[in-house]
Amino acid sequence: MKILNYIPGMAMALAVSVLVGCSAQPKLTQDQIMSQYPQVQSLASELKQARLKDSELLAPQSYEKANKSLTTAMDAAQSGDAEKAKKAASEGMGMIKQLNIDTEKSRDMMTDVLQARDRAYAAGAATLQKEKIADLDSELKKATTLVEKGDVEKAKQLRAELLSGYKKVELDTLKQGTVELAKSAIANAKEEGAEKLAPATFARAQEQMTLAETILDADRSQTTKAEVHAKSAKLLAEQSASIAETIKDFDRRDYSMEDIVLWHQQQLEVINEPLGIDLPFNQSSDKAAVSLKNAISTLMSENAELKASKQEVGKKLAMTEKESQEQMMKEREDQQRFDEVQAMFTANEAKVYRQGRNVLISAQGFHFPSGQSEIQTANFPMMNKIIRAIKLFPNAKIDVVGHTDSTGNDNNNMVLSTARAENVAKFLVEVGDIPQDRITARGFGESRPVASNETAEGRAENRRVEINIINQ
Repeated sequence: MKILNYIPGMAMALAVSVLVGCSAQPKLTQDQIMSQYPQVQSLASELKQARLKDSELLAPQSYEKANKSLTTAMDAAQSGDAEKAKKAASEGMGMIKQLNIDTEKSRDMMTDVLQARDRAYAAGAATLQKEKIADLDSELKKATTLVEKGDVEKAKQLRAELLSGYKKVELDTLKQGTVELAKSAIANAKEEGAEKLAPATFARAQEQMTLAETILDADRSQTTKAEVHAKSAKLLAEQSASIAETIKDFDRRDYSMEDIVLWHQQQLEVINEPLGIDLPFNQSSDKAAVSLKNAISTLMSENAELKASKQEVGKKLAMTEKESQEQMMKEREDQQRFDEVQAMFTANEAKVYRQGRNVLISAQGFHFPSGQSEIQTANFPMMNKIIRAIKLFPNAKIDVVGHTDSTGNDNNNMVLSTARAENVAKFLVEVGDIPQDRITARGFGESRPVASNETAEGRAENRRVEINIINQ
């Protein structure tokens, strides 16, 4: 009985011991989670990139879903549930693609609104018009949510109001002036705890602000000089606020001095990532900074050379493009003129061919009496068409070539074809006012038939005068 009574007690004690042991296990820090769970680290990195692209604003629903997966993964990893952490991270990564698509869709639709928003923020609206800019950003989120849902028309209706709103906020901010903006930035930095956490930088901001006010108190016309110090005060105040936020983040993570140095080195690694050099972290920090500086200087020098080379290539491409356009224009002009020539003649008068930039008028419609070469009155209308065609090409050379069928003696046909070509050329000079030095005339007799000489139709085609308009 004693043994039986003891066993439940021992079991209870063991259970309590296990529970106590579990609860005593230290929770993983954020950095440890990232180190032990590469899937979670990848999701966190993707979301960081998404924030840099304003996805939180441009695709709020998609961003929220992916961010919720990251939170679930982080909580699971912290409690030791590895499977749940990996699953949540995997689901989140699956949402990233849609997040990027939704972001770009909204960016395309809201380009002008985003530009107006950027100008408003650059003017200092986030400080001087905090509530108004927050309201506008909230409305912008409503519009981009509509884009995510596919309700594009409603989103377009909000776009005009947003554009007008951001422009007005920018204008109102600019009217308040640099001095007021600097005062507001200092007040904001003070709220962020910069006076305590970044005292030196905050003090410099106040000194610059005091200088600006002193200048204005002494002479209200010295606004330009005062604005220089006010602008410096604003930048220093914003810097002190940023330093304060970074220090608070270190405190939240319970960073030691070693952790802070390692964080600093990680930032240098981020900068170095595209450069790919080996940073000497085994030496003093300034050595790493010098290495980065030298690598960037080299890159900038190479970039300048590449830019110069691209400009040279660009000039050549521009010339090539210009030549190509000129060639295309010539081609269009040649085709238009060819079409015009082709339209002048009926099928019974002539056939018109294009040979590169040259045009060949094969006129089988000439009516020469048998054995004669004089141009008959009946051929004058067709000759006038040939003259009009030639005048469409004012710089072309004209080659007039006579041909006969196979009827009769070869030598006689050669003489006859040449005489007919010469009479056509003479008509072009005397009636058409075409310069003699542009025209040549020759005959080939029956040696170059284009159809069979066995039929009347074929012989009619072979009895022709060709006018070759040579543009090349």
